[in-house]
Amino acid sequence: MREFRLVNDIDPQLEDAARAKQQLEAERWREQLRPRAMRLFAARTAKLHGSRELLKLLVEELYPDDLFTELVGDLDRVPLRRWPQVVAIAVALRHSWRRGGLASIARRLHVSLAAPTLNDRSTRRHIRPSRRQFFGSPRHCQGSPLRSDPIRGSRP
Repeated sequence: MREFRLVNDIDPQLEDAARAKQQLEAERWREQLRPRAMRLFAARTAKLHGSRELLKLLVEELYPDDLFTELVGDLDRVPLRRWPQVVAIAVALRHSWRRGGLASIARRLHVSLAAPTLNDRSTRRHIRPSRRQFFGSPRHCQGSPLRSDPIRGSRP
């Protein structure tokens, strides 16, 4: 009975020692070994060419959802000339959970998102023209609906 109690007292101490050893090893890796290993890796990848494996690794790191496969298809069949598009789609999917995120990526890549389907006007409530001028209208000229619009012509 006494031996059992002694073993129970030692277990937490062994766990603490093992945890402390792991922490020291992790710190040594980060502070001393990792920089040297990364310098060696960087030197040995200086002449690395684009490869399908590198593309797959990059896409995998971005954790794309099922929509990625729908948009791109099988990565093993994507030709080399489309690899920049594949990367752009994967990055855009990663940032597209909010409309602003996708818009930001599109702006940085100089990709236009202007399309009637993105405005989704069919599901909006119709607001009187007099209310639009207070809440921000997508129209070029705001104001009275009786005013002439040089782009669209006169309104009835």
